Amino acid sequence: MLRFLCLCLLVAVGQPAHAQPRQPAPHHQQAAHVLWDVMQLDRLAPVLRDEAVAEAADMAATMFPRGGTGRWLRQVAAIHAPPRVQALFTRGASESLSTTDPADLQAGLAFYRTRLGQRLLALETTARVAMLDKDVEAAAEAAWAQAQQRSAPRALRIARLIEAADLVDPNVAGGLNASIAFARGFQAGSGSPMPLAEGEIIQNAWAGEPELRADTERWIGAYLFLAYASLGDRELEAYIAFAESSGGRALSRVMFAGFDRVFTQTAHDMGLAAAAEMRGRQL
Repeated sequence: MLRFLCLCLLVAVGQPAHAQPRQPAPHHQQAAHVLWDVMQLDRLAPVLRDEAVAEAADMAATMFPRGGTGRWLRQVAAIHAPPRVQALFTRGASESLSTTDPADLQAGLAFYRTRLGQRLLALETTARVAMLDKDVEAAAEAAWAQAQQRSAPRALRIARLIEAADLVDPNVAGGLNASIAFARGFQAGSGSPMPLAEGEIIQNAWAGEPELRADTERWIGAYLFLAYASLGDRELEAYIAFAESSGGRALSRVMFAGFDRVFTQTAHDMGLAAAAEMRGRQL
């Protein structure tokens, strides 16, 4: 559920998920591919697919209470196929690079090329895989809540990291973008017997913002608390300092833009797939 996005990206909400902006410059596309490699996103992409399939299985119980055609989970897996995720991410990131200072981007990438940077990425992916197990996720959330209540030093550092890296607002914005994109896809696929106006779609998404924000804060804290459990305090402090740097913030913005493209497009496609599943069942 970690949605790397930014509130300013909500200006894109008025644009359909399938709209095609200007083709990014070749050197920006190349830089986006380098970013994919350095950030170990080839390891993360299969996890994103598995997360989406698990979420889709939960959705099926509500959306298809009488059972579906059996294609839903296969379609969701295909929508989130790692090569497709890479293509979407690369496009979104390369568009963002046109407004990014190359020196700042290189400084951000330099950190993740270090031993600590590569270790952080590995720990993050391992934690995401672990949290696919709902029992592990619940235990991580409980441990995070207890550490916060005690004002444990590690919990305070994780809270500082979340603030330094500006993780909450971006992820909330990403969730809103995805929610709107799903509703648009569902409606485009004739899944709703009573189509909504564009304003109603956006209003419905914003109505869920408080709950989305609470879920996001809880999940991010638990995830990072679990992921960085083996880090020493000095290592975590070094990471916080990086997150606050111009290089850290620049890299974060590009990552957010890449994943905004991924999650908005895949959510739209899931809406289409859900509508098709419902129509097939009705037939």
